[in-house]
Amino acid sequence: MRRGLAGWLCGVLVAACAAGPEVRPAVSETAAKAAPVEPPAAPAQRDAGPGWRALPAALSGDPTKLAIPPLELSVVKPERETWPNGLKVYWMRDATVPLVTVRALVDVGTVDEPAEKLGLVDLLFELMSSGGAGSRDADVLDRLLEFHAALAGGAAGEEFSGFGMNLRKEDVGTLLPVLSDMLRRPRLQEDRLKLTVAQALEDVRRRADSPGGLAERAVRKAVFGPDSPLAREEGAETLKRITRADVKAFHERYVVPGNTTLLVSGDFDPPSMRALLQQLFGDWKGQGRGPRSWPAPVPLQRRVLLVPKETPQVKIRIGTWGYPRRSPDEYAIRVMNTALGGGLGVGRLYLQIRDAQGLAYSAGSHVMPGPTTGLFVASVDTRPEMAVQALDSTLKLLEEARAEGAFNARERSLATDSYLNSFAFRFDEPEKVLREKATFDHFGYPDDYLDRFRENISRVDGAAVAAAAQKVVDPGTFQIVVVGPPAKLGELSRFGPVTVIQDVEVFR
Repeated sequence: MRRGLAGWLCGVLVAACAAGPEVRPAVSETAAKAAPVEPPAAPAQRDAGPGWRALPAALSGDPTKLAIPPLELSVVKPERETWPNGLKVYWMRDATVPLVTVRALVDVGTVDEPAEKLGLVDLLFELMSSGGAGSRDADVLDRLLEFHAALAGGAAGEEFSGFGMNLRKEDVGTLLPVLSDMLRRPRLQEDRLKLTVAQALEDVRRRADSPGGLAERAVRKAVFGPDSPLAREEGAETLKRITRADVKAFHERYVVPGNTTLLVSGDFDPPSMRALLQQLFGDWKGQGRGPRSWPAPVPLQRRVLLVPKETPQVKIRIGTWGYPRRSPDEYAIRVMNTALGGGLGVGRLYLQIRDAQGLAYSAGSHVMPGPTTGLFVASVDTRPEMAVQALDSTLKLLEEARAEGAFNARERSLATDSYLNSFAFRFDEPEKVLREKATFDHFGYPDDYLDRFRENISRVDGAAVAAAAQKVVDPGTFQIVVVGPPAKLGELSRFGPVTVIQDVEVFR
């Protein structure tokens, strides 16, 4: 049995065959000039071998001349209700596959952990599936899930965590009571806790092996502050302090109906499913906690943070604030960032740093909202010998993005189309619809936020993009993180005062 995160992905294997190039005899230049020019003969009918099929005649047309109608997308809203005990339930039936997925989004995350016991939420959501539940010990629970080919597991996030189960339609009556026990009555066995802590300690020990991980951790600490709930990270000492009593008390405080949203999708009979869930969760008690308080953003002054690492590829991350949730500037910021740092030939960083100048293996940027400032990060991966040149070009492009009219109509159009055309893939499965809707409801977005998203993106004009770049891309606040071998990097002080970080975990 494999325990996944809040969602599981199925792999798809695609096989493709390609014919090799045809070899032709060489023809002299003189003979070629003397030869009469004749129209190409119609291709001879191939001997249809096994699996061969003639291409449709429609494929002979010019694809650039096709008239493609505009995409019409209506986001289907799931049914939802709030029960007297505070539990929220979202429903969406899908009978195409005889499977059912039940997810619980719990309003608790790593930001809620005590500073001296970081790692507590990860341990809790792992033990809820691996540490036994109800009357079943861990081994019995493992065998039961394996027998029914069910996937169950959870994962902790920053502000909310997920737990759930994928199961066959015919197993709903048998396994949903088990899911209820795992969520409400986990046994949190001591032996499984020790095993989970040991695995977490090994993850901490190996954390410094990832150059990309070092860069991401350092840039978050630099932007949010090392003691911010959004940048803290568990260490060996905090993990070793956690006891079973700590995990149990945390579960009893936070995993309650007032903090929980159930997402139910798949092939089920709605009245029967509702009756079963009410039987399993209707008597659950526990009020949700109040709103969180967030520390004020730390002032940012441009600097360079060097993380020494003997690696053949340098990781450069340039971070600053993004934008707060529900900001009216969100749509312009999203379009601006896509034009600046979108991948696959869309963003300017990708096209200039990687393609035109050949200075990096990859280049781009991402921006995300947050409870206070959010986060913007421009990323470049390059060779040590090219780090200074790549960083210099990246910073120039970021500064140019702030100029009036920096992005022309074609760049803005390409960025807008990229966003609009990819939007539909966020809702191509009922489970995705439930997750999107419940998440935005959780963070207090308007009920019609998803309905109007594409319209609001399409309305972004050049002036809004320019204003967005002015707000987000502020060179004076850049936290420039460089992970690589110091002896090969060149002079980094030209980009700002340099601080060397020997250990990201204890970075202050």
